[in-house]
Amino acid sequence: MNKLFYIAVIVFLPSIGFGQTALEHYNQGTEMFEQGNHAGAIKAFSAALTLDSTFAEAYMGRGSVYASIQKFELAENDLTASILNDPTVSDAFFNRAFVYMELGELDLALRDLNMYVVINPNDMNAYLARVDILIQQNEQVKTYQDFETIIRTPANGPEQYVQRGRIKILMQDTTGALSDYDSALALDPTYMGAYQLRANLYYYTSKFYLAIQDLNIYLMAIEDDWTAYLLRGECYGMLQEYTLAIDDYDEALRLKPNHADAYFDRGFFNLQIERFEESIADFKKAIVYGYRDARLIYYNKGIAEYRMGNKEQACSDWKNAADLAADYRNKYCN
Repeated sequence: MNKLFYIAVIVFLPSIGFGQTALEHYNQGTEMFEQGNHAGAIKAFSAALTLDSTFAEAYMGRGSVYASIQKFELAENDLTASILNDPTVSDAFFNRAFVYMELGELDLALRDLNMYVVINPNDMNAYLARVDILIQQNEQVKTYQDFETIIRTPANGPEQYVQRGRIKILMQDTTGALSDYDSALALDPTYMGAYQLRANLYYYTSKFYLAIQDLNIYLMAIEDDWTAYLLRGECYGMLQEYTLAIDDYDEALRLKPNHADAYFDRGFFNLQIERFEESIADFKKAIVYGYRDARLIYYNKGIAEYRMGNKEQACSDWKNAADLAADYRNKYCN
């Protein structure tokens, strides 16, 4: 669930006199919270509550600040007070749901979100939050129902387009997901997460050149994401641009030096361009770091060893590859 808190500024007419009203303290607290001044916001909301102990929005505001700084018990107390004083302050239900999720009280969080969507049926964020819980509770039917609601709900801003696109991926609507990612980037061309997600979609739909273009933009901004280097390297590999693929895998392994799959893949790319020594070294490291299928390693390492003239070692590797290398054993080892 995203750490999203709802607090609204309540418009008011200027008061006559020297002292601030509860409403003025509340609006001041809201502005301070938006500026990241948590201590000042708590002080302002508390001042509002001193003047009006039934001010539901002020309880909601202070509770939301407490939630944002992970003081969840204080947050729960204030958000509950907000609901008790005025149940129509629906944002208190949403924010308390976040608190319950952080406390591991998923049933209570789900109860609050159910109440919130009754009052706010067009708020996509609430359905996205509820889906998080339903997935954890393995409620497949209800999860799918919320998926359906999310994809029908109009997106409000780039973040919601991205989130809706991710849901469409889960529902195997790649065309709809691509449209949502495009819309997010049209609204915010600096949204790096959208480039990364669109690149993944392009990769899985075999549009490797387009994936590389998005990853080029993403990696100019996010230089330390080893998964992006791996993905771009895989794209280059699928295009048989093995030298470029190796360059990206070098960078990925610099950032993630014990990644077994990366060593195996780089070993395979080295094998394709007849860099047999480098290929063998990579396959050995893939074994050390626990690659998921040792037979594949020995199959490919055997080829590299044989091309290096190491027939005995090649036959030993093909023996370890079992049925995968039966043809090679029969042809070269008998």
